[in-house]
Amino acid sequence: MEKIFKNIKPLYGCFILTFFAIGILTDSLPKPGTTRLLIILLPLLDAWIFHWIRTYWKELPRKTLRIFLILFLLSFVLYFAFIIGCAFTPLPYWSPGLRTYSYGLMLIFASLKIVLGFVFLAGMLNNELFSFAKKIRPIRYFQIGLCLMSAMIAVSLYGSIYEVSVLKVERINVRSEAVPKAFNAYKIAQFSDTHIGSRTSESHIKKLIDSINANNPDLVVFTGDMVNFHAEEFRRFHTLFRELRANDGVYAILGNHDYGGYVRWENANDSLENLHALQEMYQELGWRILRNEHIYIHRGEDSIVLAGVDHYTSKNVKPSKRTNFADTKKALKGVSTNDFVVMLSHNPQHFEEELICDFPYTNLMLSGHSHGGQMAIGVGEWKMSPARISMKHWRGFYHEGNSFLNVNTGCGFNALPFRIGMPPVVSVLTLFRD
Repeated sequence: MEKIFKNIKPLYGCFILTFFAIGILTDSLPKPGTTRLLIILLPLLDAWIFHWIRTYWKELPRKTLRIFLILFLLSFVLYFAFIIGCAFTPLPYWSPGLRTYSYGLMLIFASLKIVLGFVFLAGMLNNELFSFAKKIRPIRYFQIGLCLMSAMIAVSLYGSIYEVSVLKVERINVRSEAVPKAFNAYKIAQFSDTHIGSRTSESHIKKLIDSINANNPDLVVFTGDMVNFHAEEFRRFHTLFRELRANDGVYAILGNHDYGGYVRWENANDSLENLHALQEMYQELGWRILRNEHIYIHRGEDSIVLAGVDHYTSKNVKPSKRTNFADTKKALKGVSTNDFVVMLSHNPQHFEEELICDFPYTNLMLSGHSHGGQMAIGVGEWKMSPARISMKHWRGFYHEGNSFLNVNTGCGFNALPFRIGMPPVVSVLTLFRD
Protein backbone atom coordinates (compact mmCIF):
# COMPACT_ATOMS: atom_id res chain seq x y z
CA MET A 1 0.00 0.00 0.00
CA GLU A 2 2.91 2.33 0.71
CA LYS A 3 4.10 1.86 -2.86
CA ILE A 4 0.68 2.93 -4.17
CA PHE A 5 0.72 6.23 -2.32
CA LYS A 6 4.31 7.06 -3.15
CA ASN A 7 3.41 6.69 -6.81
CA ILE A 8 2.09 9.89 -8.36
CA LYS A 9 0.82 8.19 -11.54
CA PRO A 10 -2.80 7.92 -10.31
CA LEU A 11 -2.89 11.72 -10.01
CA TYR A 12 -1.59 12.11 -13.55
CA GLY A 13 -4.19 9.58 -14.71
CA CYS A 14 -7.02 11.67 -13.23
CA PHE A 15 -5.92 14.81 -15.08
CA ILE A 16 -5.41 12.95 -18.36
CA LEU A 17 -8.86 11.37 -18.04
CA THR A 18 -10.40 14.82 -17.46
CA PHE A 19 -9.05 16.13 -20.77
CA PHE A 20 -10.15 12.90 -22.45
CA ALA A 21 -13.65 13.39 -20.99
CA ILE A 22 -13.84 17.03 -22.15
CA GLY A 23 -13.18 15.96 -25.73
CA ILE A 24 -15.81 13.22 -25.74
CA LEU A 25 -18.54 14.13 -23.28
CA THR A 26 -19.04 17.78 -24.28
CA ASP A 27 -21.02 16.73 -27.36
CA SER A 28 -22.22 13.32 -26.14
CA LEU A 29 -24.06 14.22 -22.94
CA PRO A 30 -27.48 15.91 -22.95
CA LYS A 31 -28.13 19.36 -21.58
CA PRO A 32 -28.18 21.10 -19.12
CA GLY A 33 -24.58 22.21 -19.06
CA THR A 34 -24.26 22.13 -15.25
CA THR A 35 -24.78 18.37 -14.99
CA ARG A 36 -22.64 17.84 -18.06
CA LEU A 37 -19.80 19.85 -16.49
CA LEU A 38 -20.18 17.98 -13.21
CA ILE A 39 -19.68 14.61 -14.89
CA ILE A 40 -16.81 15.86 -17.03
CA LEU A 41 -14.91 17.10 -13.96
CA LEU A 42 -15.40 13.89 -11.94
CA PRO A 43 -11.74 12.82 -12.40
CA LEU A 44 -10.60 16.11 -10.81
CA LEU A 45 -12.67 15.22 -7.75
CA ASP A 46 -10.96 11.82 -7.81
CA ALA A 47 -7.57 13.55 -7.96
CA TRP A 48 -8.34 15.67 -4.90
CA ILE A 49 -9.67 12.70 -2.88
CA PHE A 50 -6.67 10.57 -3.83
CA HIS A 51 -4.29 13.42 -2.93
CA TRP A 52 -5.88 13.79 0.53
CA ILE A 53 -5.69 10.06 1.22
CA ARG A 54 -2.13 10.02 -0.12
CA THR A 55 -1.25 12.73 2.39
CA TYR A 56 -2.80 11.06 5.44
CA TRP A 57 -2.92 7.36 4.54
CA LYS A 58 -0.60 6.29 7.41
CA GLU A 59 -3.18 7.53 9.93
CA LEU A 60 -6.14 5.70 8.34
CA PRO A 61 -7.37 2.16 9.20
CA ARG A 62 -5.78 -0.31 6.76
CA LYS A 63 -8.73 -2.68 6.18
CA THR A 64 -11.27 0.12 5.68
CA LEU A 65 -8.86 2.00 3.43
CA ARG A 66 -8.24 -1.11 1.32
CA ILE A 67 -11.99 -1.64 0.74
CA PHE A 68 -12.42 2.06 -0.03
CA LEU A 69 -9.61 1.99 -2.60
CA ILE A 70 -11.11 -1.06 -4.33
CA LEU A 71 -14.49 0.69 -4.64
CA PHE A 72 -12.74 3.91 -5.64
CA LEU A 73 -10.89 2.08 -8.40
CA LEU A 74 -14.12 0.41 -9.52
CA SER A 75 -15.85 3.79 -9.88
CA PHE A 76 -12.87 5.00 -11.90
CA VAL A 77 -13.14 1.98 -14.23
CA LEU A 78 -16.91 2.48 -14.64
CA TYR A 79 -16.33 6.13 -15.50
CA PHE A 80 -13.77 5.16 -18.13
CA ALA A 81 -16.24 2.63 -19.59
CA PHE A 82 -18.92 5.35 -19.63
CA ILE A 83 -16.61 7.66 -21.62
CA ILE A 84 -15.74 4.91 -24.11
CA GLY A 85 -19.44 4.18 -24.58
CA CYS A 86 -20.17 7.86 -25.27
CA ALA A 87 -17.28 7.97 -27.74
CA PHE A 88 -19.06 5.38 -29.90
CA THR A 89 -22.69 6.46 -29.31
CA PRO A 90 -23.98 9.73 -27.77
CA LEU A 91 -25.86 9.07 -24.53
CA PRO A 92 -29.39 10.01 -25.81
CA TYR A 93 -29.17 7.08 -28.26
CA TRP A 94 -28.37 4.41 -25.68
CA SER A 95 -31.01 1.86 -24.71
CA PRO A 96 -33.44 3.27 -22.08
CA GLY A 97 -32.27 1.16 -19.13
CA LEU A 98 -28.56 1.57 -19.81
CA ARG A 99 -28.91 5.31 -20.42
CA THR A 100 -31.06 5.97 -17.34
CA TYR A 101 -28.97 4.08 -14.83
CA SER A 102 -25.50 4.79 -16.19
CA TYR A 103 -26.16 8.55 -16.38
CA GLY A 104 -27.84 8.47 -12.98
CA LEU A 105 -24.93 6.51 -11.53
CA MET A 106 -22.47 9.11 -12.79
CA LEU A 107 -24.48 11.90 -11.15
CA ILE A 108 -24.70 9.93 -7.90
CA PHE A 109 -20.93 9.30 -8.00
CA ALA A 110 -20.42 13.03 -8.48
CA SER A 111 -22.66 13.86 -5.49
CA LEU A 112 -20.91 11.32 -3.25
CA LYS A 113 -17.47 12.54 -4.19
CA ILE A 114 -18.41 16.21 -3.75
CA VAL A 115 -19.53 15.44 -0.20
CA LEU A 116 -16.41 13.41 0.54
CA GLY A 117 -14.13 16.01 -1.06
CA PHE A 118 -15.77 18.81 0.93
CA VAL A 119 -15.29 16.93 4.21
CA PHE A 120 -11.62 16.32 3.36
CA LEU A 121 -11.14 19.98 2.42
CA ALA A 122 -12.72 21.12 5.69
CA GLY A 123 -10.39 18.83 7.59
CA MET A 124 -7.29 20.04 5.81
CA LEU A 125 -8.21 23.71 6.24
CA ASN A 126 -8.96 23.19 9.91
CA ASN A 127 -5.71 21.37 10.67
CA GLU A 128 -3.33 23.27 8.41
CA LEU A 129 -4.58 26.88 8.35
CA PHE A 130 -6.66 27.60 11.44
CA SER A 131 -4.26 27.56 14.35
CA PHE A 132 -6.96 28.68 16.80
CA ALA A 133 -9.20 25.68 16.01
CA LYS A 134 -8.95 22.36 17.76
CA LYS A 135 -6.93 19.85 15.76
CA ILE A 136 -8.93 16.81 14.70
CA ARG A 137 -7.24 13.64 13.55
CA PRO A 138 -7.63 12.91 9.81
CA ILE A 139 -9.17 9.52 10.61
CA ARG A 140 -12.21 11.35 12.01
CA TYR A 141 -12.79 13.21 8.75
CA PHE A 142 -12.36 9.94 6.86
CA GLN A 143 -14.98 8.30 9.07
CA ILE A 144 -17.38 11.24 8.76
CA GLY A 145 -17.03 11.18 4.98
CA LEU A 146 -17.68 7.43 4.78
CA CYS A 147 -20.73 7.72 7.06
CA LEU A 148 -22.22 10.51 4.95
CA MET A 149 -21.57 8.56 1.75
CA SER A 150 -23.14 5.41 3.23
CA ALA A 151 -26.24 7.37 4.24
CA MET A 152 -26.54 8.90 0.77
CA ILE A 153 -26.19 5.49 -0.89
CA ALA A 154 -28.87 4.01 1.39
CA VAL A 155 -31.29 6.87 0.63
CA SER A 156 -30.58 6.61 -3.11
CA LEU A 157 -31.31 2.87 -3.09
CA TYR A 158 -34.57 3.48 -1.21
CA GLY A 159 -35.60 6.17 -3.70
CA SER A 160 -34.70 4.16 -6.79
CA ILE A 161 -36.13 0.81 -5.67
CA TYR A 162 -39.26 1.79 -3.74
CA GLU A 163 -40.41 5.39 -3.89
CA VAL A 164 -39.93 5.89 -7.62
CA SER A 165 -42.57 3.22 -8.29
CA VAL A 166 -45.15 4.45 -5.75
CA LEU A 167 -48.03 6.42 -7.25
CA LYS A 168 -49.93 8.94 -5.15
CA VAL A 169 -53.35 10.35 -6.11
CA GLU A 170 -53.92 13.92 -4.92
CA ARG A 171 -57.56 14.98 -4.71
CA ILE A 172 -58.11 18.74 -4.87
CA ASN A 173 -61.35 20.70 -4.60
CA VAL A 174 -61.45 23.91 -6.66
CA ARG A 175 -64.20 26.15 -5.26
CA SER A 176 -65.19 29.24 -7.21
CA GLU A 177 -68.40 31.13 -7.92
CA ALA A 178 -67.20 31.40 -11.52
CA VAL A 179 -67.73 27.66 -12.11
CA PRO A 180 -70.81 27.25 -14.36
CA LYS A 181 -73.75 25.42 -12.72
CA ALA A 182 -73.61 22.51 -15.15
CA PHE A 183 -69.93 21.96 -14.28
CA ASN A 184 -70.46 21.65 -10.55
CA ALA A 185 -68.56 18.50 -9.41
CA TYR A 186 -66.78 18.34 -12.80
CA LYS A 187 -63.69 16.16 -12.42
CA ILE A 188 -60.33 16.79 -14.17
CA ALA A 189 -57.50 14.25 -13.92
CA GLN A 190 -54.05 15.69 -14.53
CA PHE A 191 -50.80 13.84 -15.07
CA SER A 192 -47.48 15.29 -16.15
CA ASP A 193 -43.78 14.71 -16.79
CA THR A 194 -43.84 10.98 -17.49
CA HIS A 195 -40.32 11.14 -19.00
CA ILE A 196 -41.22 7.78 -20.39
CA GLY A 197 -37.78 7.20 -21.87
CA SER A 198 -36.52 6.58 -18.32
CA ARG A 199 -38.96 3.71 -17.75
CA THR A 200 -37.82 0.16 -18.40
CA SER A 201 -41.06 -1.74 -17.65
CA GLU A 202 -44.79 -1.38 -18.29
CA SER A 203 -45.94 -1.88 -14.70
CA HIS A 204 -45.78 1.79 -13.63
CA ILE A 205 -47.56 2.97 -16.80
CA LYS A 206 -50.35 0.44 -16.24
CA LYS A 207 -50.64 1.59 -12.63
CA LEU A 208 -50.82 5.22 -13.81
CA ILE A 209 -53.60 4.54 -16.33
CA ASP A 210 -55.59 2.37 -13.92
CA SER A 211 -55.37 5.06 -11.23
CA ILE A 212 -56.69 7.72 -13.58
CA ASN A 213 -59.52 5.53 -14.90
CA ALA A 214 -60.52 4.49 -11.36
CA ASN A 215 -61.45 8.11 -10.62
CA ASN A 216 -63.90 8.27 -13.55
CA PRO A 217 -62.74 11.71 -14.72
CA ASP A 218 -64.80 13.93 -17.00
CA LEU A 219 -61.59 15.21 -18.56
CA VAL A 220 -57.98 14.01 -18.65
CA VAL A 221 -55.14 16.45 -19.31
CA PHE A 222 -51.43 15.81 -19.78
CA THR A 223 -49.24 18.83 -19.05
CA GLY A 224 -46.06 18.02 -20.95
CA ASP A 225 -42.75 16.14 -21.06
CA MET A 226 -43.88 12.76 -22.29
CA VAL A 227 -40.33 11.87 -23.41
CA ASN A 228 -36.73 12.68 -22.55
CA PHE A 229 -35.10 12.99 -25.96
CA HIS A 230 -36.83 11.17 -28.82
CA ALA A 231 -40.45 10.57 -29.80
CA GLU A 232 -39.63 6.87 -30.26
CA GLU A 233 -39.34 6.54 -26.48
CA PHE A 234 -43.15 6.82 -26.40
CA ARG A 235 -43.60 4.10 -29.02
CA ARG A 236 -42.80 1.29 -26.57
CA PHE A 237 -45.73 2.21 -24.31
CA HIS A 238 -48.00 3.76 -26.91
CA THR A 239 -50.69 1.07 -26.97
CA LEU A 240 -51.05 1.10 -23.17
CA PHE A 241 -52.40 4.65 -23.28
CA ARG A 242 -55.30 3.54 -25.47
CA GLU A 243 -56.94 2.39 -22.23
CA LEU A 244 -57.10 5.95 -20.87
CA ARG A 245 -60.76 7.00 -20.58
CA ALA A 246 -62.58 10.31 -19.97
CA ASN A 247 -66.07 11.55 -20.82
CA ASP A 248 -64.78 14.65 -22.61
CA GLY A 249 -61.55 13.15 -23.94
CA VAL A 250 -57.82 13.52 -23.34
CA TYR A 251 -55.94 16.76 -24.03
CA ALA A 252 -52.20 17.40 -24.01
CA ILE A 253 -49.62 20.15 -24.35
CA LEU A 254 -45.90 20.07 -25.06
CA GLY A 255 -43.17 20.32 -22.44
CA ASN A 256 -39.59 21.44 -22.95
CA HIS A 257 -38.31 17.87 -23.46
CA ASP A 258 -40.95 17.11 -26.09
CA TYR A 259 -39.27 19.48 -28.57
CA GLY A 260 -36.11 17.34 -28.64
CA GLY A 261 -33.97 20.28 -27.57
CA TYR A 262 -31.72 18.10 -25.40
CA VAL A 263 -30.31 16.22 -28.39
CA ARG A 264 -27.66 17.43 -30.80
CA TRP A 265 -29.48 16.90 -34.12
CA GLU A 266 -27.65 16.77 -37.43
CA ASN A 267 -30.06 19.33 -38.87
CA ALA A 268 -33.15 21.30 -37.86
CA ASN A 269 -35.47 19.12 -39.93
CA ASP A 270 -34.65 16.08 -37.78
CA SER A 271 -35.86 17.96 -34.71
CA LEU A 272 -39.10 18.96 -36.42
CA GLU A 273 -39.70 15.42 -37.67
CA ASN A 274 -39.20 14.12 -34.15
CA LEU A 275 -41.84 16.56 -32.83
CA HIS A 276 -44.25 15.65 -35.61
CA ALA A 277 -43.79 11.96 -34.81
CA LEU A 278 -44.78 12.60 -31.19
CA GLN A 279 -47.83 14.60 -32.26
CA GLU A 280 -48.90 11.83 -34.64
CA MET A 281 -48.72 9.27 -31.82
CA TYR A 282 -50.96 11.50 -29.71
CA GLN A 283 -53.42 11.77 -32.57
CA GLU A 284 -53.43 7.99 -33.07
CA LEU A 285 -54.57 7.71 -29.45
CA GLY A 286 -57.36 10.23 -30.08
CA TRP A 287 -55.70 12.86 -27.89
CA ARG A 288 -56.07 16.52 -28.82
CA ILE A 289 -52.92 18.66 -28.59
CA LEU A 290 -53.49 22.30 -27.72
CA ARG A 291 -50.80 24.49 -29.20
CA ASN A 292 -51.49 28.11 -28.35
CA GLU A 293 -55.22 27.56 -28.86
CA HIS A 294 -58.42 26.82 -26.96
CA ILE A 295 -61.61 24.79 -27.23
CA TYR A 296 -64.99 24.94 -25.52
CA ILE A 297 -66.38 22.06 -23.50
CA HIS A 298 -70.18 22.18 -23.28
CA ARG A 299 -72.69 20.94 -20.73
CA GLY A 300 -76.16 21.92 -21.86
CA GLU A 301 -76.19 25.71 -22.15
CA ASP A 302 -73.06 26.10 -20.03
CA SER A 303 -69.44 25.79 -21.13
CA ILE A 304 -65.85 26.15 -19.95
CA VAL A 305 -62.77 27.08 -21.93
CA LEU A 306 -59.83 24.69 -22.09
CA ALA A 307 -56.72 26.48 -23.40
CA GLY A 308 -53.19 25.25 -23.90
CA VAL A 309 -49.89 26.91 -24.72
CA ASP A 310 -46.57 25.60 -25.92
CA HIS A 311 -43.68 25.60 -23.46
CA TYR A 312 -43.17 28.89 -21.66
CA THR A 313 -39.58 29.92 -20.91
CA SER A 314 -39.07 32.02 -17.79
CA LYS A 315 -37.99 35.65 -18.07
CA ASN A 316 -35.14 34.78 -15.69
CA VAL A 317 -33.40 32.91 -18.51
CA LYS A 318 -30.77 34.93 -20.37
CA PRO A 319 -32.25 36.50 -23.55
CA SER A 320 -29.58 34.77 -25.67
CA LYS A 321 -30.79 31.38 -24.42
CA ARG A 322 -34.51 32.16 -24.13
CA THR A 323 -36.76 30.56 -26.71
CA ASN A 324 -40.36 31.12 -25.71
CA PHE A 325 -42.86 28.97 -27.62
CA ALA A 326 -45.90 30.07 -25.60
CA ASP A 327 -48.31 32.61 -27.07
CA THR A 328 -50.95 33.24 -24.41
CA LYS A 329 -52.61 36.05 -26.34
CA LYS A 330 -53.17 33.75 -29.31
CA ALA A 331 -54.35 30.90 -27.08
CA LEU A 332 -57.03 33.09 -25.47
CA LYS A 333 -58.04 35.08 -28.54
CA GLY A 334 -61.80 35.47 -28.60
CA VAL A 335 -62.27 34.22 -25.04
CA SER A 336 -64.66 36.29 -22.92
CA THR A 337 -63.60 37.48 -19.49
CA ASN A 338 -66.85 35.94 -18.23
CA ASP A 339 -65.84 32.44 -19.36
CA PHE A 340 -64.43 29.95 -16.87
CA VAL A 341 -60.91 29.35 -18.26
CA VAL A 342 -58.70 26.35 -17.58
CA MET A 343 -55.16 26.91 -18.90
CA LEU A 344 -52.66 24.13 -19.56
CA SER A 345 -49.09 25.40 -19.40
CA HIS A 346 -46.08 23.21 -18.66
CA ASN A 347 -44.00 25.75 -16.74
CA PRO A 348 -45.57 27.12 -13.51
CA GLN A 349 -43.46 30.29 -13.84
CA HIS A 350 -45.89 31.26 -16.58
CA PHE A 351 -48.47 31.81 -13.82
CA GLU A 352 -46.68 34.55 -11.87
CA GLU A 353 -44.76 36.11 -14.76
CA GLU A 354 -47.60 36.54 -17.23
CA LEU A 355 -50.94 34.94 -16.47
CA ILE A 356 -52.06 36.68 -13.26
CA CYS A 357 -50.61 39.98 -14.51
CA ASP A 358 -51.89 40.15 -18.09
CA PHE A 359 -54.68 37.54 -18.14
CA PRO A 360 -56.21 37.66 -14.63
CA TYR A 361 -59.49 36.24 -15.90
CA THR A 362 -57.81 32.82 -16.23
CA ASN A 363 -59.48 30.85 -13.45
CA LEU A 364 -57.32 27.72 -13.22
CA MET A 365 -53.88 26.87 -14.54
CA LEU A 366 -52.51 23.33 -14.59
CA SER A 367 -48.76 22.79 -14.94
CA GLY A 368 -45.86 20.46 -14.15
CA HIS A 369 -42.17 20.82 -15.03
CA SER A 370 -40.71 21.13 -11.51
CA HIS A 371 -40.85 17.42 -10.54
CA GLY A 372 -40.90 18.84 -7.01
CA GLY A 373 -37.13 18.57 -7.35
CA GLN A 374 -37.61 14.75 -7.23
CA MET A 375 -36.43 14.93 -3.62
CA ALA A 376 -37.60 16.76 -0.54
CA ILE A 377 -37.31 16.63 3.22
CA GLY A 378 -39.74 18.06 5.72
CA VAL A 379 -42.65 17.50 8.05
CA GLY A 380 -46.27 17.36 6.86
CA GLU A 381 -46.96 19.87 4.11
CA TRP A 382 -43.75 21.83 4.74
CA LYS A 383 -40.93 20.49 2.62
CA MET A 384 -37.54 21.73 1.48
CA SER A 385 -36.47 20.82 -2.04
CA PRO A 386 -34.04 22.02 -4.73
CA ALA A 387 -37.13 23.10 -6.72
CA ARG A 388 -38.29 25.34 -3.86
CA ILE A 389 -35.08 27.34 -4.11
CA SER A 390 -35.45 28.08 -7.83
CA MET A 391 -39.24 28.38 -8.24
CA LYS A 392 -41.94 30.33 -6.39
CA HIS A 393 -44.67 27.82 -7.27
CA TRP A 394 -42.96 24.45 -7.22
CA ARG A 395 -45.54 21.91 -6.02
CA GLY A 396 -49.18 21.60 -5.08
CA PHE A 397 -52.20 23.88 -5.16
CA TYR A 398 -52.08 27.70 -4.98
CA HIS A 399 -54.72 30.43 -4.87
CA GLU A 400 -53.83 34.00 -5.81
CA GLY A 401 -56.49 36.63 -6.43
CA ASN A 402 -59.21 35.04 -8.54
CA SER A 403 -56.88 32.45 -10.03
CA PHE A 404 -55.88 28.95 -8.99
CA LEU A 405 -52.73 27.03 -9.91
CA ASN A 406 -51.92 23.35 -9.55
CA VAL A 407 -48.32 22.26 -10.01
CA ASN A 408 -48.27 18.52 -10.57
CA THR A 409 -44.90 17.09 -9.51
CA GLY A 410 -44.94 14.48 -12.24
CA CYS A 411 -45.24 10.73 -12.48
CA GLY A 412 -41.79 10.00 -13.89
CA PHE A 413 -38.18 10.91 -13.28
CA ASN A 414 -35.30 12.38 -15.23
CA ALA A 415 -31.48 12.32 -14.85
CA LEU A 416 -31.39 10.98 -11.28
CA PRO A 417 -33.20 7.60 -11.31
CA PHE A 418 -35.00 8.08 -8.02
CA ARG A 419 -37.55 10.08 -6.05
CA ILE A 420 -37.12 10.78 -2.35
CA GLY A 421 -39.91 12.34 -0.31
CA MET A 422 -41.58 13.33 -3.59
CA PRO A 423 -43.41 10.30 -5.04
CA PRO A 424 -45.02 10.20 -8.51
CA VAL A 425 -48.39 11.96 -8.50
CA VAL A 426 -51.71 12.08 -10.34
CA SER A 427 -53.88 15.12 -9.54
CA VAL A 428 -57.67 14.83 -9.54
CA LEU A 429 -59.27 18.27 -9.40
CA THR A 430 -63.01 18.65 -8.84
CA LEU A 431 -64.71 21.94 -9.70
CA PHE A 432 -67.35 23.20 -7.27
CA ARG A 433 -69.55 26.22 -7.64
CA ASP A 434 -69.49 28.19 -4.35
